Amino acid sequence: MPEPIGAFALVLHSHLPYVLEHDRLEEEWLFEAVAESYLPLLQVFSQLSLQQISPKVTIGLTPVLLEQLADPRFATRFLAYLEQKVQSAREDQRIFTRRNESHLARLAGMWAEFYRRTAAFFVGDLSSNIIGALRRLQKRDAVEVLTSAATHAYLPLFALDGSVRTQIDIGTASYRRHFGTQPHGFWLPECAYRPAIRWTPPFDDIEELQSTERPAIDQLLATAGLQYFIVDARQLHSSAPDYARHSPCRVHWVDGRDVTSTPVAVFTRDFETTAQVWQHDTGYPGDPVYLEFHKKQREGGLRYWRITDRRVDLAYKQPYVPEWAFAQVRMHAAHFAQILRERLRTHWQQTGERGVVVAAFDTELFGHWWFEGPQWVSELLRQLAANGDVTLTTCQEYLKQSPPERTVQLAESSWGDGGDHRVWWQAGTRTLWHDIYEAECAIRQLMELIQEQTLDAQSARIIQQCGRELLLLQSSDWPFMISTGNTVDHARQRFALHLKNFQLCRAWAERSLAGESLSEEENLLLEEMEKQNALFPDLDLSSLAGARPTGYQQIV
Repeated sequence: MPEPIGAFALVLHSHLPYVLEHDRLEEEWLFEAVAESYLPLLQVFSQLSLQQISPKVTIGLTPVLLEQLADPRFATRFLAYLEQKVQSAREDQRIFTRRNESHLARLAGMWAEFYRRTAAFFVGDLSSNIIGALRRLQKRDAVEVLTSAATHAYLPLFALDGSVRTQIDIGTASYRRHFGTQPHGFWLPECAYRPAIRWTPPFDDIEELQSTERPAIDQLLATAGLQYFIVDARQLHSSAPDYARHSPCRVHWVDGRDVTSTPVAVFTRDFETTAQVWQHDTGYPGDPVYLEFHKKQREGGLRYWRITDRRVDLAYKQPYVPEWAFAQVRMHAAHFAQILRERLRTHWQQTGERGVVVAAFDTELFGHWWFEGPQWVSELLRQLAANGDVTLTTCQEYLKQSPPERTVQLAESSWGDGGDHRVWWQAGTRTLWHDIYEAECAIRQLMELIQEQTLDAQSARIIQQCGRELLLLQSSDWPFMISTGNTVDHARQRFALHLKNFQLCRAWAERSLAGESLSEEENLLLEEMEKQNALFPDLDLSSLAGARPTGYQQIV
């Protein structure tokens, strides 16, 4: 077997906003991602492991996604969704058969079998427990699971450091509850980073906010015991344009820390290799033989056509041929493996070091957007493992074996359009941030109010729900949807719902702390909130203060 020329870390970032028990269409976002991406990839990882090939994939699941997958209601609703898809496929098969469209009828049968097998794998192999399957894979060192901010909040734009700490602390606490261990890595939502800076409030009418010195994001991660995070190559190059010294194939210490904190490392998502997969015009998923995402059968929403040509109208798409698609998968996996080798070989020649290529993607690309994506992952990992010249690794494993020898000062940045905050902070989202800033100040005032108090069960329950609504309000999904023009009305409605709930809970909390009981109607409304937004069931009130330690006691 050839001598390794470097390492490859495949990183998958999994996130969906909190949609369980909300609108049916919203819930389908979750069910689609699970059926088409998460479960097929879990099958790939499990099959590789059984064949003595350790996939060594680093996979992040945001805490808000974990909470939905762990919710007792998820399995029942998900299985009902799968059964509905099976029935839709069978109905399509009957329709195509009556029309003598035998090829489309065969594809409909393929879909019925796909969803039937998905249900069997979920119930039989996984015991309806996705998190348990990931936990077992992690214990075997087959994968590494990352954590993230509690509700995928856009951390650099928060008004208060306490809010950033809260998102980090609740995210790591959720991870420990589900995986029984401390996370090593942290996925920064949108790879958004902020160095230590002096911050001036962008609004003049919030009296509680003042200009202040702010710690770097990595300092706050270090305080929470986290060891590394990931940025985009553009972020590294804009921060440290000296390529020879700051190659994306190197891991760096981030020197935004203070002298008392443990250093935090940063991995860099490599543009040259990842572009082969995600780039819209030239990436693999746009190949003519692959399944077309946008053209769907009217009733069941199933897909029967191939891309054909990205430039043609949907009406002219040709029927999908699975055999063509999966033959192309093998070719694209081989092509990517070769590009990976060339990238690592060039780095070795330029630096004399064995580097690491980090290819980071949204998990939903594989399966949901690119139907053949999970098979591509399987083929790629098999080919690399068989050849042996590129070592498969998780980020934590690589960091432990090859700690950084250089530091970098990262600039304020993200992996979004323009490399800055413009996607999340622009004219259409400023009012959202104003409301978030007021809510941040309000929760701080509430937590100061309960310092050194003993809380009764009613007050603790109300404040817990107040915290949940604030966390959901802070989700980066709402400004993102508004900025991109996708489901704008939905984003504004969800934001308004959580803001209203937060304000109600805050008012109830103040009354409860004064000794007043909720009315029957208010109790029913609180129960409805708790049912609809039931994430973080063991939410520790001390984490809402955003500071350590807090001085109150809770009676439940």
